Amino acid sequence: MSPATALDRLSDRVREEGSPLAVKETAGAGGSAFGEPVFGELAAAGPRTSARAAEYGFVVEAVREGYLCHYGHSRILDEPDADLALLAGDLFYAIGIRGLAELDDLESTGILSDLIRVAAELQAAGRTEFTETLWLGQIVALSCGKDDAHQRAVAALEAGLEGAEAALTEWSIETAAANRMGRAFDLARSAIDSGPSNF
Repeated sequence: MSPATALDRLSDRVREEGSPLAVKETAGAGGSAFGEPVFGELAAAGPRTSARAAEYGFVVEAVREGYLCHYGHSRILDEPDADLALLAGDLFYAIGIRGLAELDDLESTGILSDLIRVAAELQAAGRTEFTETLWLGQIVALSCGKDDAHQRAVAALEAGLEGAEAALTEWSIETAAANRMGRAFDLARSAIDSGPSNF
């Protein structure tokens, strides 16, 4: 297995769950039948995670799918209604957190928990333009480890302080470069810059 199969593995989990959730029948472009799992591949590319790349990729893509079910459009489900999308999002979050428990990684559990919480706060406050910067920073932190600069930048973003987005972006770029995550980082950042949050 590799991080590129994360969305296919998630679709298999949905099929196991059965009704009322249904998997899309049409295939998309990219490394998976459902698109390119850019955050999963970024999550797997760092020094903290590369030894168990496929599992970290799966965990992150499960959490990403949960987020998209709540705030965007599912990549793998066949057009659920709003209520079902919320339930599906909770299911994907649970799959991701359960996967982290199996990895016995408390630091990553904290990073992803903060990601879910702060992203929800940004969505509720109508500050949706900052959520993808948060995603990028948190996944780099999961891959490479967080430090004081990262924690200050996330706290500032959460508080709505001026310059927080730029600080978190700069931290992500520098940390990814220092840990030679160039291609995975560039793909994730390009996907963010290219348009709707549907990856």
